[in-house]
Amino acid sequence: MAEHDQPDEEFDFDEEQEAHAEEIKNIVLDYVEENEVPEETAIFTLIQLAVSMQMATYMGSVEKPSATGLKMELDRFGKEIDDMLRDAKNGASEFVEDYKAAMEEEGDAEE
Repeated sequence: MAEHDQPDEEFDFDEEQEAHAEEIKNIVLDYVEENEVPEETAIFTLIQLAVSMQMATYMGSVEKPSATGLKMELDRFGKEIDDMLRDAKNGASEFVEDYKAAMEEEGDAEE
């Protein structure tokens, strides 16, 4: 279904989700830059945060949480992450081209 064919409620959710994602990204990137946090540390910390938040979300969303249920939730979460990585791999060439073009443009702007 094309994005413009989606019901307004779903479309608004996507827009809101994207706005939150952009703001969170900006906050994190500003923090990393201001505090000179190594990128590897930031990446690992964000992954840890995502997993622990997913675990806490599960615990708060079910009536009778269990270790088995949590493991199943983490399996589902892992599949979502796998899908994201697969999409990133599929778009790798385009990402590299866009990144190089942006760096080239930035270099031209500095001159």
